[in-house]
Amino acid sequence: MPFRNNLFQVFLIIIFSLYGCSNNSQNSEIPQPVIPVIPDTFDFCPKNSPNSYDEYTLLWSDEFSGDQLDQNVWNYMYGDGSAYGIPGWGNNEEQVYGDDGDNVYVADGCLFIIPTFSDDGYASARLNSSNNQLFQFGRIDVSFSVPEITGVWPALWFLPEYYRYGGWPRSGEIDLMETVNLKSDELLTTIHYGHDYHRYIGTTTRLNQLTKLTNPDDHNVLSLVWDEAGFEWLLNGSRVYQLKYSNLEALNPNPFLEEFHMLINVAVGGNLPGNPNSDEYCRRRENCPDVKKLVVDYVAYYQKND
Repeated sequence: MPFRNNLFQVFLIIIFSLYGCSNNSQNSEIPQPVIPVIPDTFDFCPKNSPNSYDEYTLLWSDEFSGDQLDQNVWNYMYGDGSAYGIPGWGNNEEQVYGDDGDNVYVADGCLFIIPTFSDDGYASARLNSSNNQLFQFGRIDVSFSVPEITGVWPALWFLPEYYRYGGWPRSGEIDLMETVNLKSDELLTTIHYGHDYHRYIGTTTRLNQLTKLTNPDDHNVLSLVWDEAGFEWLLNGSRVYQLKYSNLEALNPNPFLEEFHMLINVAVGGNLPGNPNSDEYCRRRENCPDVKKLVVDYVAYYQKND
């Protein structure tokens, strides 16, 4: 009776297996997951190139080649905002902006902005492309990594070039990206406007650990697709948010049909992130790891093909 013998053999195997598992479980611990330790990098640049798209033509890009910031494109901003009529930069921020080499520099194909702390307080950098590189419709891609520090507030954003409808927020603001504190797995995307009072609409997109915005080894690419109908934000080619003008209240006249310039900055403290922890900040560029810097590999601007 080979069939019955086979059943008996299977039965014995199961019994011995169960016994072995039961016996081992009394003498072994459940293995704990191993969390990999990612070594710090210093002034590392992935040197990615702007993407190509069938439906778009590349109009302009800055890949931050050489060892100097292109001041035919980017302007430094200075101080605590008082010279611009907005002390604390309008948000009770604590940093002073400047062009010190410990805070802003170009190296190995990337732009680096480091918020630092010293006896004089917090220092950082804020750049804009006003009078030089303007944007109106199309697609804007930025390859970047953000710092993760308590109280930090990096941003990639746009302000109107001509303020045709009056001061902020009447002429609009477009926030491609903001993050705060240690939350680089949360992407803030927003627009601001309002002819009667400050209106804003946006969203917080929660990311996973593989796409978190602090990623100095392999930058994410964030895109703003902008046309006469509205905006679309893409992260690595996937939509994270969309806004249509037709769904916005009290928009007319529409400020987002005008030209804007770009800003790149890292603020410290203020209304959104709250108080910084000075112990977490680098004192100077030397030995400052990339996870404490805003690193931009490139900015690329495309026009949609007819």
